[in-house]
Amino acid sequence: MRTFIAAGITEPVRKEILKIQSALASLSLDAKWVEKENIHITLKFLGEVADKDIMGVISAVRDACAAEDSFYVHISSVGVFPDMKRPRVIWVGVSDGADEIRKLSGEIESSLVPLGFEKERREFSPHLTIGRVRSLRNTEKLGEGIGKIAHTDCGRMILDEVLIMRSDLTGQGPVYSVLERAGLR
Repeated sequence: MRTFIAAGITEPVRKEILKIQSALASLSLDAKWVEKENIHITLKFLGEVADKDIMGVISAVRDACAAEDSFYVHISSVGVFPDMKRPRVIWVGVSDGADEIRKLSGEIESSLVPLGFEKERREFSPHLTIGRVRSLRNTEKLGEGIGKIAHTDCGRMILDEVLIMRSDLTGQGPVYSVLERAGLR
């Protein structure tokens, strides 16, 4: 099954992110917007994991999380990857708590290496993907649109658990379900 490790978000934060999505969607971009229930912070994408191996993943993630304290994160700022000339991903960023999320992600990643999962080569950048740009149509408006909302404050929340998620791909897009929750101290 397709699996990833994530941090969920609170409803008040989600509502603010949806306002950002709506403002950017009004620009008539050729973009696929992430469904509201699918917005999260990806800590580690695992890809296909055999059913027989999932309990090992759950155990490793639980152990990594049990050694970490819960912390506050502040969700704010809007941007794109890789850059405004070739935007592919539209994201909302993490300001306060970003270092703690990087550390948590690194601990989870290290806990999964003995199970055969490779460490990511790219530096981890805590963010919530809210849209994926499919073509450059109307992207000249994107920079201006982001400029107006770039420092939007989506709120603060406590990160006290990590989710081990299953992703089922359908014709209407991915459907995510929680396999297990791993609490932080």
